[in-house]
Amino acid sequence: MDGKKRFILLVDDEQSIVNALRRELVDWAAERSLEILTALSAKAGLAILESGGEDAIIVISDLQMPEMNGSEFLEKVKNLYPYIVSILLTGYSDIQEIAKAVRAGIFSFLLKPWDSEYLVAELQKAYDFGENRHHNASYLKTVEDELKLAGVLQKAILKPNLPSSTGVEFKVSYRPVSNLYCGGDYYDVILLGPERYLLLIGDVEGHGVKAAFVTGILKAIIYSEYVRALDGRSFSPGAFLSWLNERMHFEFRDASSMLVTFFAAVIDLSTRSLRCSNAGQNHPVILRAGKAMELSVSGSAIGISSSTSYTEQVFELLHDDVLVLFTDGLIEIGCADGCPPLEINPIVERVAYGEEYHRRLFEAALVESGKPAFTDDVTVLSARIL
Repeated sequence: MDGKKRFILLVDDEQSIVNALRRELVDWAAERSLEILTALSAKAGLAILESGGEDAIIVISDLQMPEMNGSEFLEKVKNLYPYIVSILLTGYSDIQEIAKAVRAGIFSFLLKPWDSEYLVAELQKAYDFGENRHHNASYLKTVEDELKLAGVLQKAILKPNLPSSTGVEFKVSYRPVSNLYCGGDYYDVILLGPERYLLLIGDVEGHGVKAAFVTGILKAIIYSEYVRALDGRSFSPGAFLSWLNERMHFEFRDASSMLVTFFAAVIDLSTRSLRCSNAGQNHPVILRAGKAMELSVSGSAIGISSSTSYTEQVFELLHDDVLVLFTDGLIEIGCADGCPPLEINPIVERVAYGEEYHRRLFEAALVESGKPAFTDDVTVLSARIL
């Protein structure tokens, strides 16, 4: 058997039936460059598939065979090679066995004695179905590979070089929507100067490549066009968000509206303070002595108006405080089903800071929601004051 040539497999315990089927189908198979392989038992058919099942297109099996009947055989074929199109051949009106074969996923069944034109017509339909499924699977595989690559590139682009400090410990974790591999969450930590750190977290509307593309734009412009241009001058989170809002309006002036929620904060260890401004992001939380305190700083999302001013608030930071910034995917797990967002404070209070802190936060949120997985991109950025 040429492993590179695709084939159809005929399985029947009667040699005369196998020979008759081969004669009926030889011209049809040749026109499609298909080889015809035969087996006189289900066991022999499985052996053929084991050695080259990836090249099999269609399997035709008799129902009544010793050792293993056709419905059992086709069920095994379905489980082992779900892409193979199967047809049941029977001369009996055994409804129970036919029903079993249908549950196993057969494409159709043929009655003995068969009509030649009907046989070829059914084979053609099965062949077309298999080809369409193969092309669709190939296309989906290509799309998935592209999404995986986009996810790898996005993580490489967004991955911050977390500053090392004796006064604060930073952690960041990002999980895109399952099967999309990339998404619209943005995160960064930038050293502004001695004992001063800029924390950024944002969420672009939507999922997948479109949202990931916008995060790439954010990464490209924020440091090069704004942070670096400050040249050591004091950083104002409110002024930064106003600039970013105007900049994104300009960037997408010829496109449909693009909403981005964003939070910017400066940790100043010399004054033990957090100066922050918010553009529609979830309120951050400070975990202090086991109690969660939500920082109520608000503002409209970027993209709503081309000119927006953002206010700033200043909060005191104490030794052992843990600042937790997060995107809405962490708490809106069941919102698509009509459930309200989770309360973040109990989740933060339940999880002690330490090893794998973010993973345990993710797990606590899932347990609280009763859902098996997140339905949106999730990012958590934390800073512990040492």
